[in-house]
Amino acid sequence: MKKAGTVVILPWVYFLLAGCLAHRQGMYLSPTDSQNIPYHTIPFKSDSLKSAVYGSLLYSTGTANDKGQDWVHAGQASMYRSQNLGKIQAYYGADITLGTYGMSNFYNSHYTPGSAGFIGGGDKPIDTFYHIPANRYSFGSFGLSAGMNGVKTLRRMEWRFLGFEVALQKEFGDYYKFRRALADTAANIIFKNNLTGVIGIYTESLWSNRYQTQYGLKFSLNMLVNPESNYTMQNTYSIFPISYFSITYHMTVKHFTGFMQGNFGTKAASFQIYTSYRMGK
Repeated sequence: MKKAGTVVILPWVYFLLAGCLAHRQGMYLSPTDSQNIPYHTIPFKSDSLKSAVYGSLLYSTGTANDKGQDWVHAGQASMYRSQNLGKIQAYYGADITLGTYGMSNFYNSHYTPGSAGFIGGGDKPIDTFYHIPANRYSFGSFGLSAGMNGVKTLRRMEWRFLGFEVALQKEFGDYYKFRRALADTAANIIFKNNLTGVIGIYTESLWSNRYQTQYGLKFSLNMLVNPESNYTMQNTYSIFPISYFSITYHMTVKHFTGFMQGNFGTKAASFQIYTSYRMGK
């Protein structure tokens, strides 16, 4: 009797669990979404340096998917060149990123709306329940980024009043293969491409003390330019345009720059710490 009872009860437990969790959206986007454009050091306009080459290392950790149910950890190495061009400053460079994507359990089913009550019943499932089990996937990307801004100076202060940034990333690894292999109806939104493009605007204030230590605070707003055709969508609200807001605090001492950056955007958030070294002109 105990075994028979278990056989009868288990389907109902699974049905209730799946029904409750179906209200949680499943959205499998690119893990590079909120990590495309980290901070790039540009020498002060008042410095004698008109250009410089930097090498940098970055660590990033954050959440992804609906309600932050997944975790993302990544490291990035990059090399770029910065230039002072009179009233305009610019940078351009390349990077490579390696990381892991920790995915939580997700249950999904699609329903037809029903009437409340004992006779009419509630919503009814119209297809098979999907269960995407928890797993950990590797991912990576390589890409290019560039930016330019107008600048004004006042004694020890500098205001990069308006800047524009762009980035292009090519993703690879197991997490991209997982998304590509998912059935279109398995989740609410799935990004099936592995190429992402980002454009953004920013403003930044900088100042230095008498010891030539430099500090700065940057605010930026970025948006993915991938078309909606790169995504599969199943009965869910729109999340477009996919965008994120960043706040960066940085400090430069001689050849070294360190920064902390928070990114908050569409179904993703991350925190980054970083160091760069000025390698030469």
